[in-house]
Amino acid sequence: MRRERLGESEAKLLIEAMLFASNRPVDLRTLMRATGWRRKRELVRLVEELKREYDEQGRAFTVSELPGERYLVHLRNELLPIVRKYQRRSLLSPGTLRTLSFIAYHQPIEMSAVAAVRGSRAYVHVRELEELGLVEVERRGRSKVLKTTQLFAMLLGVEGSVTKIKRIISSLVERERVPSQADSGEQGSQPGGDQASAERGS
Repeated sequence: MRRERLGESEAKLLIEAMLFASNRPVDLRTLMRATGWRRKRELVRLVEELKREYDEQGRAFTVSELPGERYLVHLRNELLPIVRKYQRRSLLSPGTLRTLSFIAYHQPIEMSAVAAVRGSRAYVHVRELEELGLVEVERRGRSKVLKTTQLFAMLLGVEGSVTKIKRIISSLVERERVPSQADSGEQGSQPGGDQASAERGS
């Protein structure tokens, strides 16, 4: 049963509520079903109006369009370093975060290579990362090649430079590794590959 079409102001309010309530990108078809709007172009216009309002009002957040006709509300880039300093909670589990760092450092990389290092749970991690809009999957024949998205680069504050992404990932891993190595005398390893064999089931 189709939902009755909402008025423009009601539809925009519902779109904003759905984007805010979700910690994952929301696809256009979901927004269309929720609002009862059938024309993509008209609904896209509402989303763009919402983004323009945020920008004009100088709000702390904005709306980004992701591949696959998906939309996400997130903090502005310039605020991320400050917020990260005081907000330590992560949306990702440690295992998923390590898989993401491994992909980011070695991209573009085949799914099979990621699973070989990160274990069978890597398939679950990649599916979650893809849903969040942080990783994209490209099919090349029978292989799946993974790389991070523009959103990931934007959240990292490097605007799509793979070289800068790898440099930042490497520096973050080194920063976390130094204290533990000082205590244990262990040698370093590649980003996302630490304790991989012990985590294959996580």
